[in-house]
Amino acid sequence: MKHKLILILLIVCMALVYTGCADSSEIENMEVDDIKVELKGAQYDAYFESLLSGPVLAPDEIPDETICTDYTGQGLLRIYYKSDTDAKLKLQVIMGDNTIVYNLEGGGDIEDFPLQYGDGEYTARIMENIQDDEYIIAESKTFTVTLADENDVFLNSVQNINWDYDMIPIEDVRYIVCGSLSDGQQDDLYLSCAEDLYQYIVDNIEYDQDKIYDLVYDYLPDIQRTYLENTGICYDYASLLAAMLRSINVPAKLVKGYANYSPGVYHAWNEVYINGEWIVIDTTRDVSLQGAGADYDMEKDSAAYTKVYEY
Repeated sequence: MKHKLILILLIVCMALVYTGCADSSEIENMEVDDIKVELKGAQYDAYFESLLSGPVLAPDEIPDETICTDYTGQGLLRIYYKSDTDAKLKLQVIMGDNTIVYNLEGGGDIEDFPLQYGDGEYTARIMENIQDDEYIIAESKTFTVTLADENDVFLNSVQNINWDYDMIPIEDVRYIVCGSLSDGQQDDLYLSCAEDLYQYIVDNIEYDQDKIYDLVYDYLPDIQRTYLENTGICYDYASLLAAMLRSINVPAKLVKGYANYSPGVYHAWNEVYINGEWIVIDTTRDVSLQGAGADYDMEKDSAAYTKVYEY
């Protein structure tokens, strides 16, 4: 990838009449921080945005209703709930025969969730624990979803793929994919950028063997922590890759379930929409294979994975 970076950095420098660009001998061993210094500026930002502008996220505005359906057309359910007790809270989302349950913080902050079951009638219930495993319905709302595009659901910032354009890993996407920006074919560009981001995670994020044993029941990935500390578990890997891809308008799912190579272990991976089809990517698996010196490919056989939930 370094040779590709050298080529595109020189191309970008020429195309933008970018002054002060380092020569190839200086660029050859560049890390992301060095590339950032070399390319940071309005010219490169404009070039990046012209090729890879991201989706418009739901505004950071307090909604008028606790169960807000203002953004359901883009596949987003917004909850703004403040509990008067310390009781555990759940959000239950029902659509036809599908039911998914989330842990709800309920501290009076905005919490966003995907409407991943497509068009139709949904019911959202905020559930409050009263004792043991018993819950009561605190609030409920039934609503109809009509998506502008079924894949828009997988571009949003949601509870377990929490991102925005000001986060460091999202800001750095433009530098990680700079080696792909000479490609004028949009579909190929998305594939090439997906490969760049995937390989960055495989090369730089170490698997934290100890973390899995200390997880709290309501653990959620923090993509900035994963990115800055260069460590995480499968859930962190999948959330980071999904967030990075979504930021360049590539629909990406975080998927939970089981993989054939470790059938008894609950796992997280990604499905990514490239060239009109969903492909399976498992960065956790490839970190392990790379560490063992084994060969690996980005795209996995979907038959080797059993999906339980997708977000």
